Amino acid sequence: MQASHGLMGTDLELCLDFADAVDWRTSSHPKDKLDSYGRLLEWSREHRILDRKQEAALSRSASVEESAQALSDAIRLREAIYRIFSEVAHKRMADSRDLGILNEYLARGLSRVRVEGGDEAYGWDWTSQESPDMMLHPIATSAASLLTSEDLGRVRECANEEEGCGSLFLDYSKSQTKKWCSMESCGNRMKFRTYYDRHLRTKKA
Repeated sequence: MQASHGLMGTDLELCLDFADAVDWRTSSHPKDKLDSYGRLLEWSREHRILDRKQEAALSRSASVEESAQALSDAIRLREAIYRIFSEVAHKRMADSRDLGILNEYLARGLSRVRVEGGDEAYGWDWTSQESPDMMLHPIATSAASLLTSEDLGRVRECANEEEGCGSLFLDYSKSQTKKWCSMESCGNRMKFRTYYDRHLRTKKA
């Protein structure tokens, strides 16, 4: 897991990155980045939940049934996390059913943590390191950490609603007025659209 300041050292942005594993989520043509167990493993390695050795081990050891169940669980958790933080971004309370789903996976994860001693300090670690759904434990913990953190008010949903971006992010700007998931993509696209619409109206006037 990435180092950060959440519960058990969890990266607060991990859960939002997981929710964002769908391109153009709210458009008429969303693209799911987690369309197979292999892609779930790859995503987990890219986000430093798994290392290459663990990725390879799970790819070899997980049965067809286990990998299908892990992927189904991942999608269920991801969609609940998206709905929760989309509500948060719009200053609304999350649905209790989605919180129930998060708590279900959080409880699974908490049953697999332990305290271990290092050379000079103690820290959290996960047991069952090669369970097919092991990547879901830190993701659920990340969501719980963010929901109970001082950074919750920084959660935003990309303002590119016309094209259906739907990406979630934490706004760490000084003014806390960031609108776009990325200035290079949605920001520039929306600025161009605004300019074009204004220019078109001027020509028609």
